[in-house]
Amino acid sequence: MPNISVFLPFPRLPIEIRRLIWAHALPRGRVQLFAKSVPWEDWRLHPPLIAHVCHESREVARDLAVVRGFPTARDKHNETWFIGSRDILELASGYPYPLSNPEPFFAAAEALAINAGDFRGDIRAVVRDLIGGTRFHSVKVVYLVAEQISTAYWPRFRPDITDKDKGKGTILDLCDSDDLQSIAAYKAWARTQEMSPVFPNREEVEMVLRAALDELIVEEFNTYWHCMASESWDAAVTQDVSQPPQPLHRDDPWIQQQWKRLPDFRPALLVLGWS
Repeated sequence: MPNISVFLPFPRLPIEIRRLIWAHALPRGRVQLFAKSVPWEDWRLHPPLIAHVCHESREVARDLAVVRGFPTARDKHNETWFIGSRDILELASGYPYPLSNPEPFFAAAEALAINAGDFRGDIRAVVRDLIGGTRFHSVKVVYLVAEQISTAYWPRFRPDITDKDKGKGTILDLCDSDDLQSIAAYKAWARTQEMSPVFPNREEVEMVLRAALDELIVEEFNTYWHCMASESWDAAVTQDVSQPPQPLHRDDPWIQQQWKRLPDFRPALLVLGWS
């Protein structure tokens, strides 16, 4: 068949199918950074390309996005388009943040990214919020960024993302077969250019991260369990019961049941493009 770039019957499709097609055409893997030390205008996400195709496509993109304006003296129309079902919310530099209203971003996000080395800061705070159910109600996966890579050939990993979003980077999931194939294809191409890019081995990265993460999660589950038991414990004290609640082990049925509520934690790479 010839390479067909125009589908003429598209306008005759039912509106529900057209909207699904527009939504499927949205880019994936863009990174919306939240960080105290980075100016807002440097981490906003621009409207995706399909938002400029027609009124209908823009409406679909806007309906799926958290569109929030932060006008500055230089740009009165400064705003971000964060699409929770496609983009990734990167939490860095001291979560939670003193923003006026970050909750819409937290509620919409289906994927988070955190620096894998920060087990005493952001990771612990996010795990605590996930256990307590205070926010991140839609999150399905949390990427633990093991390494940050900068390359001028960034578009080879996410060709559907525009140059405007290149500086924000993209996440490569070390547990995802498509992303692993992208890495393998990039390495094969790089060899033809006499380059030797080095990427961390998934098994080695995952083993170290999983051991530290599991320990942290059990600690936070125990903290949560003690908080829930505090009222009954106070009542027990008045009845001369001298034994405080003992820490629960990882194999405890209650911890195993609660663990199922958490999203999937995966090792990942953050790939940034050169400006």
